[in-house]
Amino acid sequence: MVGRVIRKLGSLVYDYPKVAEDVEHAGRFGRLKIALVSDYFTADCLSAECRIRVLTPSNYENVIHEWKPDLIFVESAFHGVDGSWRYELAKQSRLMRLSRPVTIFRLVDFARNAGIPTVFWNKDDGPFFEAFIDVAKRFDYVFTTDKDCVERYRRQVPAHVPVNTLVMPYQPASHSFSDFNFTRNEACFTGSYYRCILNERRRFLDMMFDTCEHSQMRLNVYDRHHDRLSRHFEFRFPKKGHLHLHGKVPHRETAQVYKSHVVSINVNSVTASETMFSRRLVEILACGGIAVTNPSRAVDKYFRDFCHVVNTPEEARELFARLRHGPSHADLERAKAGASYVRQNHTWAHRLEEVCGVVGI
Repeated sequence: MVGRVIRKLGSLVYDYPKVAEDVEHAGRFGRLKIALVSDYFTADCLSAECRIRVLTPSNYENVIHEWKPDLIFVESAFHGVDGSWRYELAKQSRLMRLSRPVTIFRLVDFARNAGIPTVFWNKDDGPFFEAFIDVAKRFDYVFTTDKDCVERYRRQVPAHVPVNTLVMPYQPASHSFSDFNFTRNEACFTGSYYRCILNERRRFLDMMFDTCEHSQMRLNVYDRHHDRLSRHFEFRFPKKGHLHLHGKVPHRETAQVYKSHVVSINVNSVTASETMFSRRLVEILACGGIAVTNPSRAVDKYFRDFCHVVNTPEEARELFARLRHGPSHADLERAKAGASYVRQNHTWAHRLEEVCGVVGI
């Protein structure tokens, strides 16, 4: 099976970042024990909020039996913290996997027999609803970032399983505002570029890249896939005169990127949902960054007053031509208000309050 071979090679080639496990913290959830199947960003954020253990296909029985977590939290992970869940959660083609995943179902059954509630959170709805629905419907509780998917879940999960919306949060321990220190009148983008999927996302980024070139504003791109072979293929950024490609930075260090650049570009992959927005957007705002983003229903609902929403190349060029000389007083007031707003509404503590309220712990 190709997927198994790729997963094995990945474990030998890639240097996966470590997550602090089983560390108590102050605060409402400092002693809450969550056993996780998630990608790195979520694990890193939760590790600063509560006690976590990372579950793998080989350790889950021991962790659940010996550590006795309060909650099993599984997200729509494509790799997992150490790559061990690659091709084990999302629905795959027969080329990548000949049979259905079984380990995640065994994990859920093992937790249920131990009396531990299981939560599934699809952070990638609705484009990846079908990729994870077979896994989601085995859990005790289901959460989605896209409110429009709630009814779709209710038609497929067992009738007794609650389905709720859980929007994307950020972690103030790593991304927070203290004061402004824009040392670079340049733009930045942290993330990925997709050549084959999410066409609307790609068109907006292309417009941003062209705008930087037209406005003679240097653009520093910190490529999330820089250490992977796929950066040469489906995740390859276009070559532009003012686009300077860098390796990825550790998740917590993206805060300094947003604080130092006068423009932080965001793109929302889903624009038709009023609850779907990128983690990157709330992290930029949390740092007091000047966010430039594509329009979306969620941006209209939550963030329009705190970021620059760009619809056309003309709007982008006018904005960048001004910002390349530094932010105005109005830009700074907007950014400061955005940092205050997300701190009051969109932290991981807020989301854990919602999850624990539904689960009853």
